[in-house]
Amino acid sequence: MKEDFNRLRLKYHGNPSMMDEILQRECRYKTSAKLPETLKCEGFRFPSLAVAEMATSDAVAKLHSDMIDDGTLVLDMTCGLGIDSFHFATKAKSVTAVELDHHAYTVALENARALRLENVKIVEGDSLDYLAKCDDMFDVIFVDPARRDSSGRHFALRDCSPDIIPALSLILSRCSTLIVKASPMIDIRSAVNELGRDCEVTVIGTKKECKEVVFKIAYGSEPTSNPKLTKLEALTTEGTNLSFTPGMETDATVSYSTPEDGAYLYEPYPAVMKAGGMKLLSATYHIGKLHPNTHLFTSEKKLDSFPGEVFEIIKVLPFSKQTVKMISKEYPVINVATRNFPLSAPQLATKLKIKEGGDKMIFGTTAPDGSRLLIVTTMGTAL
Repeated sequence: MKEDFNRLRLKYHGNPSMMDEILQRECRYKTSAKLPETLKCEGFRFPSLAVAEMATSDAVAKLHSDMIDDGTLVLDMTCGLGIDSFHFATKAKSVTAVELDHHAYTVALENARALRLENVKIVEGDSLDYLAKCDDMFDVIFVDPARRDSSGRHFALRDCSPDIIPALSLILSRCSTLIVKASPMIDIRSAVNELGRDCEVTVIGTKKECKEVVFKIAYGSEPTSNPKLTKLEALTTEGTNLSFTPGMETDATVSYSTPEDGAYLYEPYPAVMKAGGMKLLSATYHIGKLHPNTHLFTSEKKLDSFPGEVFEIIKVLPFSKQTVKMISKEYPVINVATRNFPLSAPQLATKLKIKEGGDKMIFGTTAPDGSRLLIVTTMGTAL
C-alpha cells in the first residue's frame, strides 16, 4: 500500500532522522520496479529523490556491463546513485567512480560498502579535473552527462554536464574505449558529428520505451570532419535484439505488402525503431512493410522471432464513412493506435466513438498504395 509521503513530511518536519527515513521509504517505493536486484541490499541508501528518479535501472545497467570485458579497469565519470558503477564492478578488476556532489559521494561510499564491492573506489570531485590531474590509464571510461538543469532538459552532448566535447582528446588519451550514454531523444547522426570520431551506437530500451542511446569510441579513433557510424545495435531488455551496419541497411531490398484478415502484423520495439534498419527487417525476416513511412510489417505465417511485438489480424477495413459508423457497433471497447495516419490515437478514438480498453487493438495506418486502413488485431505479444 502506498504511503502518503507528503503527509509524513509535514508530520515530522524538523526531525532530520525521520525525514531521512521517509526519503528512504519513498525512494525504495518509487524504484522498486527498476532496481529489484540492488534493493535486495537492505543497507542501500539514496541521497535524494531526484537522484533516485534519474538512476539507471538494474536491467539497463546490466546491458552496460555487458559492453565491457572481464577484468577491465573502468572509470565512471558520473557516478550519481552508482548503479552503473556497481554493475560494472561485477565484471571489472576495478571501478573508479567520480561524483561531484558531496552528499551523493558520501552515500555512494556507504552503498559500495553495503554491497561489499571491494573493487570500487569512489572519488569526490569534478571528473574532468580528475582526468587532467591523474596519470591513470583505464580500459573503459563511461560517462552519462547530466541532461537536466535549471534551464530544462538538454539533448545535444555539448549542452550536457560535463561537456565532454572539448575534452574528448583528454578523455580518449586515458582509455582504450569511451562509452557515452545520451538521451533517447538525441539525433544519432548529429551526435556522431559532435563527437567527430567514428562510433558504434547501441540503442537501449524496454519493450515499451526507448531509454537511451549509447556511443562507443575505440582507442585510436582520430578526429575527422566526416565521422562514420560503423555499427548499430538495438538492445531490448528481455526482448529480441538487432545488430547491423549502415551498409547492410543501404543494401537491403524492402518488399511491401497489404495486410490481410488472418495474417500477422509486426511492430518493432522502440529501440529498434530508433536505431533504424527498417529495410533490413523486411529483407531479413521476409516480411512486407506496409508503406515507406509506415513502420509496421505483415506476413501470412507467424514468425518465431522478431525484435518487436506481433499482432494477429482479425479484420482489415478501409478508413471510410461506412467503416467509421460500423466500428462502434462491432467494437465499442477497443484499444487504439495510429502509425503514419492523419489522426492521432485520441482523435481516431473520438471519431470512431469508441471507448479505449479491452483485449483488442485497432491500428489506423497507411497501406502501400497510400490508402488509409483500419486494422483490427488481438493485443500484441512480445517475441
